[in-house]
Amino acid sequence: MADVVIIGYGNPLRSDDGLGWRAAQQLAPMLQGLDAEVVTCHQLTPELAETIRRASLVVFIDADGDSPPGKLSVRQVLPDPRLPDFTHHLTPATLLAYAEAMYGARPKAFAFSVSAESFAVGEELSPSVASALPRLVAEVQALVEEEAVHGV
Repeated sequence: MADVVIIGYGNPLRSDDGLGWRAAQQLAPMLQGLDAEVVTCHQLTPELAETIRRASLVVFIDADGDSPPGKLSVRQVLPDPRLPDFTHHLTPATLLAYAEAMYGARPKAFAFSVSAESFAVGEELSPSVASALPRLVAEVQALVEEEAVHGV
């Protein structure tokens, strides 16, 4: 199991919602040689708790609709102790709580997101999200490399 787990999630057939997949695909070859595992998925599921249980750092990457299109946001994620009864949609905080409850794991975690312009059917990112992608990838790469050298 990897020391760093990167989870890019969303729907790659819904324009900007494919951001997590695109970023993960770009990061995978950049992180070869480091103890990093890159995962892509449509949504966060309880099974991912097993994937992150041995990691010291977890990075979640997704598009959001919370800010002006193209805005990059980074935030630290802590486990949410209120485990939900229904698991159709998990947040990074809930997934971390599952990892802690089931495995005693509490890795450092960060969520990177770029605000979407479009969730329309299509495989292309909007111009504002596409222009933010290189910076997002560079920031995640720097964080992972810092973890590999010093621990975050």
